[in-house]
Amino acid sequence: MKQGLTPLWTDDMVEDFFDHFVERAEEKIIKSLSASGELFVRVARLYGNYKDKSGNLRSSIGYVIAKEGKLIVSNFEVSPNGTEKAKGLARGKKLAKEIAELYPSGYILIGVAGMDYAACVEARGYDVVSRACIQCEDYLRRASKRLFDRINNG
Repeated sequence: MKQGLTPLWTDDMVEDFFDHFVERAEEKIIKSLSASGELFVRVARLYGNYKDKSGNLRSSIGYVIAKEGKLIVSNFEVSPNGTEKAKGLARGKKLAKEIAELYPSGYILIGVAGMDYAACVEARGYDVVSRACIQCEDYLRRASKRLFDRINNG
């Protein structure tokens, strides 16, 4: 006669149980980062106080979310105004992808204004992405705090 306890669950059942929680955590991470990225682009595209005659600068504004260096979510769109918008769109996407590849582990949210002269426009006192960055960071801090408060107060 065999003595001892009989397991209630197989190893596969336990692994499936943990996989379920990992998937839910990943969904929450992506949802939070996506909401923050959407806030970034909305604020940057709507409230940038510069004249963008070509449409390149606004078209270069967007965000990506990468997991282990691979893009999983992105939002770039052509500006409704201007004459050379496609160039800005391509530059924004390229820059975001290049940055994502520098982070081969974990999740990362990258918000960009991909035109080379974006920093010069900001230096002249115009808002290209500064307000958007601040609001994006504030949103992520609040969302993270709510999530961890809920976990810790169970």
